Amino acid sequence: MADPCAGPAAVEGPLSAWLLLGAAPSPRTALQFWEAEQQVLRVAGEMADQLIGEHLTRLHQDRDFVDQAVREARARHAGPLVHKGLRLLSVLLPGGTRFLVHTPYLRPKPPRRPGRKRTRRGPKGAGLYPVLQALGIRDGVSPATRSQLALYTVQAGSYREAVVLLAQRGLVVEPSTLLRVAQSTARADIRLRDAALEQARQVPLTADGPLAGLRVRVSVDGGRVRTRHNRPGRKTQKGRHRYDTPWREPRVLVIDILDGKGKAEPLRLPLYEVLLKDAEATVAVVIGYLRLLGAAQARVVEFIADGAEWIWERSEKIRQEAGIPLARWVEVVDFYHASEHLHDAVELCRNVSAAQRQQLYETLRHLLRHEAQGVDKVIARLQQEARGRRGKKMNEAIGYFEKHTGRMAYVDLDGRQLPVGSGPVESAVRRVINLRFKAPGNFWEPGTVADLMHLRAGFKAGRWGELMKRVLTQDFASPSFARLTPAQMRTLVPLELQEQSPPPDRALQCA
Repeated sequence: MADPCAGPAAVEGPLSAWLLLGAAPSPRTALQFWEAEQQVLRVAGEMADQLIGEHLTRLHQDRDFVDQAVREARARHAGPLVHKGLRLLSVLLPGGTRFLVHTPYLRPKPPRRPGRKRTRRGPKGAGLYPVLQALGIRDGVSPATRSQLALYTVQAGSYREAVVLLAQRGLVVEPSTLLRVAQSTARADIRLRDAALEQARQVPLTADGPLAGLRVRVSVDGGRVRTRHNRPGRKTQKGRHRYDTPWREPRVLVIDILDGKGKAEPLRLPLYEVLLKDAEATVAVVIGYLRLLGAAQARVVEFIADGAEWIWERSEKIRQEAGIPLARWVEVVDFYHASEHLHDAVELCRNVSAAQRQQLYETLRHLLRHEAQGVDKVIARLQQEARGRRGKKMNEAIGYFEKHTGRMAYVDLDGRQLPVGSGPVESAVRRVINLRFKAPGNFWEPGTVADLMHLRAGFKAGRWGELMKRVLTQDFASPSFARLTPAQMRTLVPLELQEQSPPPDRALQCA
């Protein structure tokens, strides 16, 4: 076999620069010090890339490792693979270095067919690179590079902003590369998730799971994002497609753990999921997660949402197919959404002044929240106003409270130390969807925005490491709800989800 790897051998370049930096006079102004810091960080990244490249070289020279990677690739592939020798590829490393490597290339053996030879490649290429795939190197990027590109794509406010931020770290890429790597990462994880949840819906319920013995809150809500659909027909004189921009409703699922007082446990990560699918597909994902996580063995499962019909029409189906006993299942209409409906109902009472309507609203809101059978008292009071021209509308408003009477027992919830609001899912809609995908003038391809929302949900829940591990191992491990230490939370969770506690003192001591 020929020399399997041809990587950059210029170790002297960054090392010489490092020595030069050490011998150079120390900076004496703030600007000089800032520039020196940037130069040191850039050189450090290049040296780190050379260390990574050295590992890549050694692995390609390890005949046993190469042969094993080839055997595993052939075992996974449906048909026979033919070894086509070595191909020269470029791998983008996290410090910005493009490392050139000669790596084995396998291609499916074409079936014998009459006629001339067919050489057309498949939509994603005809073959594969077994050694690189064994190391998690796909799409021309290393695992750490993939993580950075995908994370910055959904963390920054735009593709251009992500490119600038990455360039400051020495990783120079085009926006098209960002999107390609991010979508590849998201789709790999979504495929694994869908397969795992489908299996969870088919197999018998587990005797235990991550949610066993815990107090669980399940919240569902919808957001809004504007999509783009090209119109059929001729293009404009400028060669552009005419397009429509319909609004779509991404549906957000949040599963978090409650403590004994009904507050979200700060040292357990929540689970966020976002789907740009219809109601039935969303409910299937909810059921799959509850079965996979062992919600049937939880101490209590509180299912809380606003009054959206698509949710409550399917809540009993969720409970039954998730195997949750009725005694442990609690359905709640978010009190603040109920208050909005109550306000709208009171506003129909135009026979009294605005001040009197406000006083009536506050009185009924207090009854709803703090009185036993408060919802019944609210209905009785509103029925007194169901007369005249607005009687029909008032009866419609009353119907909302009659439909959800059993889900508005807020005093009973206080006694059971369960929350009455759906704040976590409302916050997730804002931080996952609105702050990144709902800016004015943003129109998204449905598939693209669905992929990116999936990645951003994992990041905002503090589960980016779990997501990357699934993609690299091609195995969907059940999300963990184990209690973490404050130090672990600070390394995993975005700032807005962290505990409001000071970090431990840590300083460099100078002699």
